[in-house]
Amino acid sequence: MFEDIKTLLWFLKRPKFYATMIFLVLRKFLPDRDSLENRQEKWCQERTVSIKKCYKRLGIDYFDQPPFSDEYIKRVEEKISASDSNFGGQGHVGLLFGLCERLRTKKVLETGVAYGWSSQAILNSISKRDGKLISVDMPMIKQTDYHLIGVAVSKENYTYWDLIREPDKYGLNKAIKRHKSNLDLVHYDSDKSYYGRKWSQDLIWKHIKKGGLFISDDVEDNSAFREFVEENKLDFIILKFEGKYVGVIKKY
Repeated sequence: MFEDIKTLLWFLKRPKFYATMIFLVLRKFLPDRDSLENRQEKWCQERTVSIKKCYKRLGIDYFDQPPFSDEYIKRVEEKISASDSNFGGQGHVGLLFGLCERLRTKKVLETGVAYGWSSQAILNSISKRDGKLISVDMPMIKQTDYHLIGVAVSKENYTYWDLIREPDKYGLNKAIKRHKSNLDLVHYDSDKSYYGRKWSQDLIWKHIKKGGLFISDDVEDNSAFREFVEENKLDFIILKFEGKYVGVIKKY
């Protein structure tokens, strides 16, 4: 109850997110599809493959070069260390960088920026081809230090990056319009609730080009990703990284 009150107060101070607040309240009246009994660890574990097998199934050569230098990571972490907020870790940045390199992506969309590690990994690749990354990010509820959103993105990459600071419900459509559809790669790491995924997955998939990739983090959280691939009869790949699962789908 106390946490619900804190969440309400957070929204009341930010009128631009009132529509999102109403959307979240309405979800409370829907069946709970994010409970422990709906988690999909077992399903993911049974289907997990190695990173090398992932590349092989995608029909591309394995790539094993880090997206950042140790020195760069240290500089960014020094900026982060002074903050009381916690926006999470780097995620599977090696996978994102490698796939962007091998597929020579130019039009990339991501949801969920946090410190911007994944953004920087993608940008370090697509900037070589004058590409564009459009990121959608709503500030994390009840956190502070929002000036650190995207702190890992280097100034050299700003030219190739657009950041839309809105919830997925509005920001995703704006990002897709800016890219004019035909996306090379989409990395989903924002509203990972069941209902958030169910809405966004269908929208995203329509705008990925043939041969493009959809990468979704933490697919074990609920059954939304599983339902998406099963209902659409899609070939998919599951990877395990730092105790969590990443789903990868190629659009044939």
